[in-house]
Amino acid sequence: MKKTLIALAAFAAVSSFAQSTVSVYGAVDASFNSASSEGVSKTFMGTSQLGSSKLGFSGTEDLGNGLKANFKLEGGLNNDAGAGKSTNTNNQVGGAVSGAGPTVNGAAGQASSGGFVFQRYAYVGLTGGFGEVRLGRDYVSAFLNVQAAVDPFGTNGPADATQMALKLAGVTATSASNMIGYTSPSISGFTVGAQYFMGENVSGAANSDDGTGTSVYAAYANGPLFLTAGQQTTKGKAVAAVAATSIANTTTGVVTDTAAKLALPGDYTLSALSASYDLGMAKLAYTYAREESVGTAATAKNTSNLFGVTVPMGAFNLKASYIAAARNTGVAGAADETGTLLGLGVDYALSKRTTAYSTWARVSNGDNGASYSTGGVGATTANNSSQNLAIGVKHNF
Repeated sequence: MKKTLIALAAFAAVSSFAQSTVSVYGAVDASFNSASSEGVSKTFMGTSQLGSSKLGFSGTEDLGNGLKANFKLEGGLNNDAGAGKSTNTNNQVGGAVSGAGPTVNGAAGQASSGGFVFQRYAYVGLTGGFGEVRLGRDYVSAFLNVQAAVDPFGTNGPADATQMALKLAGVTATSASNMIGYTSPSISGFTVGAQYFMGENVSGAANSDDGTGTSVYAAYANGPLFLTAGQQTTKGKAVAAVAATSIANTTTGVVTDTAAKLALPGDYTLSALSASYDLGMAKLAYTYAREESVGTAATAKNTSNLFGVTVPMGAFNLKASYIAAARNTGVAGAADETGTLLGLGVDYALSKRTTAYSTWARVSNGDNGASYSTGGVGATTANNSSQNLAIGVKHNF
């Protein structure tokens, strides 16, 4: 009898594991970087220069009739210092969270890293013949599925397109919290997706819509051809920055200090389209991205065009890209500030999980601008140039 009960218990345990699976996964990417800009140089240990360093947990449960429940919790790592990356609770400046706590209008700037948080993904959802629904924090589709979809350098390192494209980025340029998202199944190569995220402010208040936004995209994949386009918009009420001042009362001599206040962005929009074509011997890529950020007096714009190629050669991947960008403050009569980026890279697969790589990029600013750089060392003077070399290793687990 005891043997029968033990066998039944073991069978039940095996059945439960067959119905629900949980995976632990991640990646660690570390590099040696050497960056310079017009006489200023810096060497440093970089992270996520080929792919994102991360730690995640994911799971799925078969609910029957083709329906599955799933979840993903994933956070970024700054493994050079053993820290996690920051997140945001309400898609607004005041919702930034890391080890140092939140930033609010009038407080000091937020640290970019701290305790480990699931800022990349934190959602639960359902999948089936209808597609997939996700609830929680997720990447904005106009960024992940469009603007970054075909870049030979992905979303990381000295040469990726975010060095030139996301220059007006608000806190929802790449990810958003409090999101409801839907992605359709692929039908004859077509896929569409829509997302709605919330700032969670009290209705009727001046900032009731701040941090609330939408993202939509559509993609087509057929053999070697891939096309995708999308747009995201986040609501915001633009507020100008106010510097701290000290005022002395001429009668009493008492000095009154007023606190500095951070500028708050207005509506933010990212529109993008990408295309790639795989020739077999090489894969060609193109991306157009346009940002707009509404300020208190004008609407700033930043546009970029990326041309890229990836050439596989056995265990090697050779990569190159050229990006031309232009930024305008939107103030009447203001001229565009322009810049170009040239990126070159090579990856070598040491195994299925481990890749050695080297990426080099050079950015040149023009038209009296200093908007663009390769990371590590920012632009120091108008019309300057900067470069950044990363040599590293990435390991997936």
